[in-house]
Amino acid sequence: MANIQQNFAVLSKALDLRTQRHQVLASNIANADTPGYKARDFEFRLAMQSAMGGSAAGEMATTARGHQAGNLASGSVGALQFRPETQSAADGNTVDMDVERAQIADNALQYQIITQLISSRFQGLRSAMSSTQS
Repeated sequence: MANIQQNFAVLSKALDLRTQRHQVLASNIANADTPGYKARDFEFRLAMQSAMGGSAAGEMATTARGHQAGNLASGSVGALQFRPETQSAADGNTVDMDVERAQIADNALQYQIITQLISSRFQGLRSAMSSTQS
């Protein structure tokens, strides 16, 4: 039972992070005409690793006995970073709509895959429970 619970916890966290990434990407698109706006994103793999308790790039090291452990992550997103500039704009805005559209489409596809995995797992559980009741 713990394995099933652990599996759903991982998938649930992945859905949460995909939702948060979608919000970050949507914010970039919404600010495409804002002078000086810098496009942001985060690396999903590192955010997932951090969310599941593994060490990630956003983790701070304690260098003295009195230091408290900390994390550079903002919420569970991980280290939100500025995306490297792909085109220069006179107003300093770094949003590239082609990149944003591609990233949001990829993120939506990944989200859909995770929801289908969850649905399949529930369907398998229902099938297993119904076959034991016969």
